[in-house]
Amino acid sequence: MNKVVLLLLFPVLIFNTSVREVIKAPQLVLHFLQHHQLNAEISFIDFLEMHYLGQDLDDNDDEEDMKLPFKKIDGHHIISVGVPEEKFILLKAVCLNIYTKKTFDYTNCYNNPDFGSLFRPPISIA
Repeated sequence: MNKVVLLLLFPVLIFNTSVREVIKAPQLVLHFLQHHQLNAEISFIDFLEMHYLGQDLDDNDDEEDMKLPFKKIDGHHIISVGVPEEKFILLKAVCLNIYTKKTFDYTNCYNNPDFGSLFRPPISIA
């Protein structure tokens, strides 16, 4: 199964612009060797400056220069954004009184006549 997925996704990977440009790396080396044969003092950094920073010599190899990697990049990408449709469900707000006990229950604070007066002398229980 993994091999099938790999075989299906491999062309997508190869035809991606950045991968296609990286595959052109041998062309860069071959073109550098051609320039190095013409001028043995040229370094690879000088070669990159010459071809990518716009200081190219008039050596009638513009067609070869344009075949170098990242010299021209095609931006033919299709960008599509998939936004799933959302279904809105309107709910009716319902208020239920779940807690019915009073917070302050003042009935527990009343005097019980069985206990007598608060202001009486202590009673010994024996």
